[in-house]
Amino acid sequence: MPPRAYGERKIERLLGINSRAVELMASVAMGILAAHWLLVMWFTLFRLGSLRFLRLHYSASLGVDWIGAWWMIFIFPAFGLALFFVNAYFAGALSKRYRLFSPVIMSLTIFLEVVTAIGGVAALLLNG
Repeated sequence: MPPRAYGERKIERLLGINSRAVELMASVAMGILAAHWLLVMWFTLFRLGSLRFLRLHYSASLGVDWIGAWWMIFIFPAFGLALFFVNAYFAGALSKRYRLFSPVIMSLTIFLEVVTAIGGVAALLLNG
């Protein structure tokens, strides 16, 4: 296997990637996030001319309780992206002293990306 370039190692340290398992977890989290972005883009692309507002949240007791402009549907994947980078930063910062924190934080990131994607898909289904 060829040696890795300096920039690759620096990025891996920044994201707290210190093993293959953590690398796989970061890839899975990014895959979920990319699928979420693509799904939201696909939804808005085909409805762009007809979207005035979107129903963004539904609760059983109140019904639809959050209505916003069409572009607010991007809040869900943008929140997922912010979660990924914040968790990756903490995984990188904490893995320098405690090597076990990086896999724990990356597995938490996968869970949070799934929850955020479920919320975004629920909002899309509410408007479908």
